[in-house]
Amino acid sequence: MLLLGVLISMLAAAESLTIANNAVELRLGLSDQGIPVIQVAVWKDTRTPILSLLPDAGPSNLDDKVPRALQPTQNLVGRTSVCPLNGTPWRLVDDALFIRAECERELAPGIRLTWIVELAKQGSIVRLHCRMKNGGAESCPVEWFPVWIARWKVPGAQAVRGWRALSFIPVERPIADLDGTSWGSRLHSSDTPDNGMNPYWDVRGSQGHLYFGLEWCGGWRAELSGGVDTLGFKVFLPSNETQLVLAPGESIDGPVLMVTAIRDADEALARAEWMKQRAALAKDLYGGPPPSHPFTYNNWYTTRFNVDASFLKRQVDAMDPYKFDAFIVDAGWYKCVGDWTPNSSKFAAGEFEEILRSVKSKGALAGIWTCPQFVSASKDSLPPEVDQPPTYEKFIDGYLLDLAGCNFSRRLVEHVVMLREKYGAQWWKYDQLLFAAHTRQGVMRNVIAFQEALRAVRAKYPDLIIENCQSGGRMTNELTVLATQSQWLRDGGNNGLGHARDNISVALGALEFIFPWAANRWTNNPDQMDPNDDELLRYYCRSAMPGTWGLVADLPKITERQRDIILKEVETYRRLNELKADYLYEVELPKPGAQVASITFYNRTHSKAAAIIYRWDAEGAFEHDLTFPLFASTPSTYDIEDIDTGKSIETTSDLLVSGGIPVSFTRGRLSALLFISVK
Repeated sequence: MLLLGVLISMLAAAESLTIANNAVELRLGLSDQGIPVIQVAVWKDTRTPILSLLPDAGPSNLDDKVPRALQPTQNLVGRTSVCPLNGTPWRLVDDALFIRAECERELAPGIRLTWIVELAKQGSIVRLHCRMKNGGAESCPVEWFPVWIARWKVPGAQAVRGWRALSFIPVERPIADLDGTSWGSRLHSSDTPDNGMNPYWDVRGSQGHLYFGLEWCGGWRAELSGGVDTLGFKVFLPSNETQLVLAPGESIDGPVLMVTAIRDADEALARAEWMKQRAALAKDLYGGPPPSHPFTYNNWYTTRFNVDASFLKRQVDAMDPYKFDAFIVDAGWYKCVGDWTPNSSKFAAGEFEEILRSVKSKGALAGIWTCPQFVSASKDSLPPEVDQPPTYEKFIDGYLLDLAGCNFSRRLVEHVVMLREKYGAQWWKYDQLLFAAHTRQGVMRNVIAFQEALRAVRAKYPDLIIENCQSGGRMTNELTVLATQSQWLRDGGNNGLGHARDNISVALGALEFIFPWAANRWTNNPDQMDPNDDELLRYYCRSAMPGTWGLVADLPKITERQRDIILKEVETYRRLNELKADYLYEVELPKPGAQVASITFYNRTHSKAAAIIYRWDAEGAFEHDLTFPLFASTPSTYDIEDIDTGKSIETTSDLLVSGGIPVSFTRGRLSALLFISVK
């Protein structure tokens, strides 16, 4: 027995590999079943453990690692008593952006699965994914596709938090109560609003945070389990999100799970470091324009499909005072989906192009909405590129393309080339569903086809601003968040107090994992509100300011009084945006019965801050004490400016941290906005 134990230890050591960067060190190896695993991760400077592998429950749980039909059918030659899977040990692979290691194992005859670990060359981001290849002579059905499965000891872990799809309401579970927790989405990564989840979760505790994010535009599932200092997870594509039959010689890459360890336990500081690393990775992976916080115009909730030349010309003529950064023409300008030429019943020849040139002459980016994955056709004579069985969307009168079977990368790049060259588009908004439950090629292949196409467009036009709308926020994941500049978080065509409260709830929840420059919210049709309710309009404008703010309106119908309020808020918004660059903010989420919700932004040196405080369920007059915990590290004296009252006070960081400052809400006051700066 002793000799066998020594032999097993020697074999395990021979097939292990250590990779490290400036921050973390990972030791990769094999489980007792021969499954490639991360054995341990430590902080490089202190050797403090981040995570370590917990022993497998036994040989029977191989079913959790790979589909049963792909498991070896007999003992293979070699070290079968230790590992039922044959293959090569971990090896380093050249990569420009990552320290990349791969381990390939044979499953059923001819089927090989490669586990891939990519450590960013700086920081603590680790990307995990799998590649499967059919080297046999027969087609092979793949029941479900593994992303990554592990049971880790995570010292100090206390709770796991995720966020519901579309509403962005947090869901939190104690680490010991995770068993039976299953999170996921259907078809699109953040779909199914009733019980779907965004593909992000945060394991937090006394030693810091372990952030998870899935880079996958399709449906997915994560099964979570836990215990004291223990996290188990199985992230995979279930059968209805896979629908995969691998042809002989075919290879396919699965979704990427990004895991980021942050050793700061403070919520705001940890989030800021996580976002900073992700933003740097986004730049390296995808490029694109630098982060910005534009003030945008969009016509959708004013016109719906009834946009025309007359309407757009009125907006362009009235846009000067607002100093929009971008002007996006939404759905309805084209002849039909698939024929992206201006509708001749709405625009004279050359008129649409001239309107966009006028937009740019006024200093705004010209943006265009399209959904190039659809074509208009007769159901009796569908073109071959339409998917089967056909998916028809009445809303836009179009059929969904077979993305995996029509060279969608080429089609999409050519489409965006046309938008750029014919219309001078500088901002492209893509929208509408991309995936259907039943499809010719299988859902997984269609997701990959779209992702490759989006990456191709991003590479072709590094200066293009891309807006991920996707039917109002139903596809939010680490690919769309990192590769695009704007996320239309959730549809909502109402206005006034109800929509303002929705803006606040959605934006503050989303900002726990989405960059401020990507979290897009709207002030809709202020001209349809009470023109004398200054306080409500101010509240509505501020409800969209935590991220990026846009205005939807028939601009000439906005009264002079309303316009003056909006313009003042635009100035405030631009001043506020200066404090968003460091991703450092504290969020007080809205809760039933709470007096207020709020967000406080800090700069990196803690010499400046700004806070938006929203009345929530408080009635009548009240005072709210707002504290600034992050000022504890920078003892100093600060000026606090209330931009509504015009009053300024002077106080110390000690008071700001311990007792805070009282913010007075009169009976009619709905919001407050404070700027704080060191003396």
